[in-house]
Amino acid sequence: MTVSFESLAAPFPSIDLEGIEDLAPLDQRFDRKYVVDNQEAESFFAVLPQTLLVLEIGGHRSFSYESWYFDTADLESFRGTAHRRRRRWKVRTRTYTDTDTSMVEVKLREQRGQSRKLRLLEDSPSRHSLTTDGAEFVNDALNKDGFAETLTPTLRTSYERISVVDAETRVRLTADLNVRCQTVDGKEASVNGVVIETKSPDGPGPLDRMLWRQGHRPVRLSKYATGMAATHSGLPGNKWHRTINQHFSR
Repeated sequence: MTVSFESLAAPFPSIDLEGIEDLAPLDQRFDRKYVVDNQEAESFFAVLPQTLLVLEIGGHRSFSYESWYFDTADLESFRGTAHRRRRRWKVRTRTYTDTDTSMVEVKLREQRGQSRKLRLLEDSPSRHSLTTDGAEFVNDALNKDGFAETLTPTLRTSYERISVVDAETRVRLTADLNVRCQTVDGKEASVNGVVIETKSPDGPGPLDRMLWRQGHRPVRLSKYATGMAATHSGLPGNKWHRTINQHFSR
């Protein structure tokens, strides 16, 4: 059964991008991911409080994303996640394909499990390479002169997303459909179902507990690292073995 993201988002009042960023910027946050099938996604959204606000831009409530991830020759970013290092990083370009706008993003994982995201909006983006401004931004964010010049594109991801926010708790929830991962040499893997992610300034909140009551538990899933493990049999993937076997097609 297919699911219409526009129909999932239809019952909720709308909020624009500036409003959602002001209300719940969450540049520092805790993330939890769940994978549910299409029918379970519909059941979950049907019981969400009608007070939640849904992101709407130009009359649309679902948006297409494309990201390119960058890593070193020895895959330092991937291995940091695979080996559960307390401090780790990701570098990517993210393109909002509906509006053809793009950002360079650096995501840092800190010691207490909190994620911090730094972003640079680019006027003239290059999706699968870093511009001069983008490389300078990455070097500054990681505090490593010349480091961006050692990075090359390793994985492309694409998906369709809706975003809702709880104005009271400042928790965001995103739902991603048709998540696809493709390596630079053409290997592909995709997620079966909908990836739901809660993003909060603190620990689990009411939206997580609603998912738990419906029998869903957080899964280990990183679009980049799990996608790399799913498309490269020689990489360490034990951390995501269950997730890949249960939720990925290759």
